[in-house]
Amino acid sequence: LEEGLKRFASFFTSPLFTQSATSRELNAIESEHSKNLQSDIFRLYQIEKGRANQDHPFSKFFTGNKATLLDDTKKKGIDLREELIKFYSAYYSANQMSFAIVGPQSLITLKKMVEAPFSAIPNKNVGAPENKWLDIPPFKEGKTLIPANKNIVEILPVQELRQVTLSWPIVFESKEDSVSMDLVKPDFYATHLLGHEGPGSLLSYLKSQGWANALGAGTNTELSNFETFEISIELTSKGLVENLDDVVAGVFCYINMLREGKIPNYIFDEVLKLSELEWRFLQRGSAGGYAQSLVKAVVDYGGVSPSLVVAGPRKLALRETPTRLISSGEARTEFASAVQRDEAKHLSLILLSKLTVDDAFVTVISKDFEGKTDKVEKWYGTQYRARPIPTTTLEKWSAAPPASSLGIALPRPNVFIPSEKGLRLKSKVFQEVTDARARSFEDRMKPIRPPYLIRD
Repeated sequence: LEEGLKRFASFFTSPLFTQSATSRELNAIESEHSKNLQSDIFRLYQIEKGRANQDHPFSKFFTGNKATLLDDTKKKGIDLREELIKFYSAYYSANQMSFAIVGPQSLITLKKMVEAPFSAIPNKNVGAPENKWLDIPPFKEGKTLIPANKNIVEILPVQELRQVTLSWPIVFESKEDSVSMDLVKPDFYATHLLGHEGPGSLLSYLKSQGWANALGAGTNTELSNFETFEISIELTSKGLVENLDDVVAGVFCYINMLREGKIPNYIFDEVLKLSELEWRFLQRGSAGGYAQSLVKAVVDYGGVSPSLVVAGPRKLALRETPTRLISSGEARTEFASAVQRDEAKHLSLILLSKLTVDDAFVTVISKDFEGKTDKVEKWYGTQYRARPIPTTTLEKWSAAPPASSLGIALPRPNVFIPSEKGLRLKSKVFQEVTDARARSFEDRMKPIRPPYLIRD
């Protein structure tokens, strides 16, 4: 490990940037891009970028290839290696870097291993790269390559997919908005409700109509000044061809019910308990994956409080009060106060208020669109068509029927969430002698007592 850290640090303290190494890296980038050409994940992500403000860096081609990095630079008379060195000199500064290491050694030993090689990285006191685009809105009507809100984008996939996705950009008005999302995590509560699969859920309604097979919800793209919230639904043929508008109307019916603000306290209490159970019984993963999650947490939580770097990404309600953070990583069974729960409810309702018909980006993916598209995306060759959503359809979605008329309701209390008190049996457990050698032959011939109901 120590030798590996020394070599790793030298990448940042004394990089060679030789012409041959630059050429080899170009070939590696081109090979990686060629591999991704048939990946629907990359193809859809680039379509998403096309619906962003083209003046914002999020809209750019995000992996690069030989055409952009070599051919285009040559045409413009740019020396690629010189540009690489300029980029390194401008942004590779100790004050803009974070570091995380996971190893079996003691913290003192790990610290010694790190200090010597990495302390040589110069601190140029440069500003964060995102400062250059803070004033550029990530989404702006009239500045997109592909129409965004109030339009449906129909995409021909590589795989056999049949899916509709509704996406909303959640733009942070200030740094405090971003910090609140990290500390309170209102998207967790929205995801829990929209992704619920039990009786009365959105998915159960769509399944009962024969329109959908699966549903997922949650945040997707995350950048310094915005993130996106998505609801993706795996459709049946009937749901796609005959009832797509009704499927989307069902989504807004459920969202309208949530936005009424009548979400009971037990919903928030259950999400907190489940999050704490997941934190307490977190499964051990790979050291590499854990180090990557830690170094991102240093960026997201280190500036708020170093104590949140480990637990911050995995725990909810990290503020006990608007001005005081939680002081312990111990498992919790409830909110610290009604004020803490109210903050979670308030920010959740703010998030839900942004999931409107007018701001939704609607994307439909299906092999049924073969021969019906009229445009091709530049970098991945994705065939697609964008068409305006009729005003009558937008009005129908906005005036979705009451949830009760569709049999849609909030999740019922979950009585199966374990508590810290553990399980308590109502009757004495029959103790069997497990060692067969300690029992007589007659006893061993007796049938084992069958299981019986403890709680229905």
